[in-house]
Amino acid sequence: MRSLIFAVLAVFWIASCKSESAPTGFESPSATIDSLFRAYGVHDISQDEARRRLQARERFELLDEGLFRSCFSDWQGEHDHALGGFVFGQLVAAKDELQITADEDIAKVRAASASEALEPIVLIKQDSAWKIDLRKSVPPKIRQSLYEVYRRARRAERQAR
Repeated sequence: MRSLIFAVLAVFWIASCKSESAPTGFESPSATIDSLFRAYGVHDISQDEARRRLQARERFELLDEGLFRSCFSDWQGEHDHALGGFVFGQLVAAKDELQITADEDIAKVRAASASEALEPIVLIKQDSAWKIDLRKSVPPKIRQSLYEVYRRARRAERQAR
C-alpha cells in the first residue's frame, strides 16, 4: 500500500513539474523574441543590417511558420500574418536596444531610444510561457489597415481563379 501511495505521489509530482515549465523558447519575454528572430533566421544579424534591409524594403524570409505562429498568444489564422510581420519589424529594427519591463504576467518591450508615444510590444504569460499579444501590440489603425490589405488580396485572388 505504501509503495502505491509513493507511486501515485511521484506521478503527481512529475506531472505538476511538467505543467509548470515553459516550453523551450518561451520561458521569458526575451526568449520569445529570440524565437521570433529564429523563425526568420535573423538572430545573428546586426540591428544596422536589419534597419538597412527594412529601409531598402527587402523581404525577410520566414523560415519556420510553426515557430512564428507559436510566438503569439492570440493567433487566429492566416489574416494575422501581417500583424505578426508588423511586430517582427518593430522588434528587429531595434534588436540591439530592446528594453523589457515585466510586471507579473505582462511584459512590455520597446526600443531604448523610442518615444514613449510609441506603443510597446506586449507579451503575456500563459501557462508559464510568454507569448506576444498581437492585438495589444499593433495599434488599432494599423491593425485595421493591415486587415484591409489582406481582404483586398484575398478578393483579388478569388477573382483571378
